[in-house]
Amino acid sequence: MKKERNITEIIPNRKYRIDIEKGKKFDGSRNRITETFSGTLKEAIERRDELLYEVKHQKIKPDSNMNFLEYTKIWLRDYAEVNVKPTTLNGYKSCLNAHILPRFKDYKLSDITVYELEKFYNDLKKTKVINPDRYGNYKLISEAVIRHQHSLLCVMLNTAVKWDFLNFNPCLKITKPPTVTKTEMKFYDEEEIKQLFRSLEYESLTFKTIIYLLVLNGMRRGEALGLMWDNIDFENKTITIKNNLLNVRGKGVFLDTPKTVKSKRTISAPNVCFDLLLKLKEYQEYQKEICRDVDWVDTNFVFKSENGNYYNPDRLSRNWVSFIDKHKLKKVRLHDLRHTCATYLLSHNTPIATVSKKLGHSNIYTTLDTYTHSVDSDDIIASSLLNNLAVDIKMEDDKE
Repeated sequence: MKKERNITEIIPNRKYRIDIEKGKKFDGSRNRITETFSGTLKEAIERRDELLYEVKHQKIKPDSNMNFLEYTKIWLRDYAEVNVKPTTLNGYKSCLNAHILPRFKDYKLSDITVYELEKFYNDLKKTKVINPDRYGNYKLISEAVIRHQHSLLCVMLNTAVKWDFLNFNPCLKITKPPTVTKTEMKFYDEEEIKQLFRSLEYESLTFKTIIYLLVLNGMRRGEALGLMWDNIDFENKTITIKNNLLNVRGKGVFLDTPKTVKSKRTISAPNVCFDLLLKLKEYQEYQKEICRDVDWVDTNFVFKSENGNYYNPDRLSRNWVSFIDKHKLKKVRLHDLRHTCATYLLSHNTPIATVSKKLGHSNIYTTLDTYTHSVDSDDIIASSLLNNLAVDIKMEDDKE
């Protein structure tokens, strides 16, 4: 046969192999499309020309044949590790190992279709958790877990499209993406806050001061534990939040930047917080003298362990659980003290923009979405005011 570019004859006038190259792959190897074609030479030439046209106009993404497990390693290295916080990265890895990789690790990227994804989510709805509850029952995987799997896949496949590994993201064509029914937010009301503060009188000064800062300033756990004495302005009664103390599995405890750009903030704090902080500073000086520098780690952390080093975030969470059990307080998470602060402020007509800034939310819409229950109650008050306006107008009209 006459030699044709990109075509190799396998069986004369019956079967051909078409090879088309396009630069290099992500790993530096040759980027090649290979297709075995059955038909005449003329038909093989036509098919080759179609492929050349599709490659030229980016209608074919050769890397879509990449194995999903291989893509995951690249995505974690070149996207996740570069763009997200260590805690988020750790969550991504847990999510991948739980259900996504066991299902899709041997798939080619191009084989993860809308149909395969919908089957995956439907199967997850019927899957039981690995560990039983305290009564020995195995519950089904929650809506939240399924939603996390979908969200992560969506981000990963979106990146594959941007990197020209795929033509489109099949997650965006799901008939009914997994959703989560919002659970009612837990927080302490005004009376419960008072009960909490009374109970704190029996606790260590360090623990008491941390909880006061969380409740009265809406800080995240890591933001409070990441505070340095340089961040406390006793004269102007402000606290500057610029660190986040994290404890990540496999990496240990380390100091990071806050969650978002807006999380770096300077806030005013109540006088009671500064009274406690001043007592704490004096107490730490006393502790340092007792240790006589033998066992003391001289750090600038506001909240220290017994030897002067950082206060482990996980230790604080464990101490919180023990504390509410001991004092028979309503069971809420440590993070719910942040919600308690926001809910209290909103219920006392603090402007939503002020609350959003105090919490360090990335934008006001995050605050609105998170604290819908408080906004709804304000809306009821607003409706009542408007109703009174209408009634007053009607009464004036009736007098005339």
